[in-house]
Amino acid sequence: MAAKIYITGSGGIVGRHALKAVAELAPGADVIRNTADLTDLSETAAAIAAAGPLDLVIHLAAMVPVAQVNADPARAYAVNAGGTMNLLSALAGSPARMLLCSSSHVYASQDAPIPETAETTPVTVYGQSKLMAEQAALEICAAAGRSLCIGRLFSIHDPEQTGSYLRPSLEKRFAGADPEAAFELYGAEGLRDFLTARDAARYLVRLALSDAEGVVNVASGKPVTVAGFAQSLAPFPLKITPLGQSNNLVADVSRLREILGECNA
Repeated sequence: MAAKIYITGSGGIVGRHALKAVAELAPGADVIRNTADLTDLSETAAAIAAAGPLDLVIHLAAMVPVAQVNADPARAYAVNAGGTMNLLSALAGSPARMLLCSSSHVYASQDAPIPETAETTPVTVYGQSKLMAEQAALEICAAAGRSLCIGRLFSIHDPEQTGSYLRPSLEKRFAGADPEAAFELYGAEGLRDFLTARDAARYLVRLALSDAEGVVNVASGKPVTVAGFAQSLAPFPLKITPLGQSNNLVADVSRLREILGECNA
């Protein structure tokens, strides 16, 4: 069991749940929350030095919202890829294991459940920045002999999400929608793999505390249409009119189940 754990992104939705999961699953651990700007190497190095010897780093910090990423792609690369590189540079000489939180957006749409061995062909700036972070982490950790696990999160949701995420966007629309009117929904027929942020964080922490290495899909493995997800949240029956193209991102969670010893992930 890790004795000293450094967590980045602890103020985010997944991060807040991760802190609770660490407190439950590793109650004796000394948890240090990162406050450094990871895009600043000197500031990051100073924070790591001040933390002292570490056993485990759980790296959750990222720039995620689509609107923000598309508006400032340079910042997205600086945070998601550059921040990961700076963190690993600051950890040089430390034997600490790392859990890197990545994303299903490194994959392209597929009709079948996606295994970790699937080709990575991101079609968004966010996906490209996360794949760059993965590649950098794999090479840097291999050179340093550092244990690395990459958890690729699929679609998560939480009541406290705000902004351009799917759940808050839908809930905002429900508040002003006419129950008798058509409810236009882009990608309505596409399949997604939804998981609550609480469950996602718990899986990530369990992977971090294990000795698993390499890429692991973090998801439910249960396909749900975007329309079905919308209806599950709606306060009234929706008259959904599908718009745009639909694509599928559903995980093969066989490896997650095997690592965590579960019949159902």
